[in-house]
Amino acid sequence: MYLSSADFKKRIEFSLCQQHASDDDVRAFCDKAIQADVGVACVNPVNIPLTVQRLEGQEIGISANVGFPFGSHLPEVKALETRKAIEGGATQIDMVINVGALKSKRDNLVMEDIRGVVEAAHGITVKTIIETWVLTEEEKKRACRIAENAGAALVKTTTGVRTQYLLEINADPKGATVADMHLMRRVLGPEIKIKASGGIYTLDFALELIRAGADQLGVSQGEKIIRKFTENYPDGLELSG
Repeated sequence: MYLSSADFKKRIEFSLCQQHASDDDVRAFCDKAIQADVGVACVNPVNIPLTVQRLEGQEIGISANVGFPFGSHLPEVKALETRKAIEGGATQIDMVINVGALKSKRDNLVMEDIRGVVEAAHGITVKTIIETWVLTEEEKKRACRIAENAGAALVKTTTGVRTQYLLEINADPKGATVADMHLMRRVLGPEIKIKASGGIYTLDFALELIRAGADQLGVSQGEKIIRKFTENYPDGLELSG
């Protein structure tokens, strides 16, 4: 697989998910996204209007985080949040699934949760965040199958948000992993894409994840990784499996 600089940039989804992000933070984030020419800018729903305004005329997708970061909102609330985000100008949705329901084997509720967002999105790309770092291998497989059957376009590893609750059950949480890329790619149909997110801070790791099956990369330091790719591979890179 040949990976040009332009191709690599469009795989990068740049995120600003902090609850304390000010308007100035959002503007600075958008300016970085424009300079780096990333594929997507992901923000919290309250920051969608300002992001849309700042990225006007740019070929950068704008994704809203829904049910973020815990996924424990009621399905109808996630659907409403989706509709409001799209009304505000979001062109994609990153939703957190109901992880507790998944672990309780209430698969119908997980399906309803995702499908409600997909239907509310009316054809706009929906990415489901399954929170791999709190799941068993069986739960990861089941989450992928449910997301695919519910109509999600992508399945995403984690929110990347480390909390005290996460650390209570996983003392050393890993976000995106190569092993999970291989697992998800085996389970999902070829038309369903994978978004690796969480702990992607170096170019080498980003390329390793792409080799393993990641289509998109959710990162908070996208401009640094893109700059490194451009410096190291000005003529692109032949990426072997």
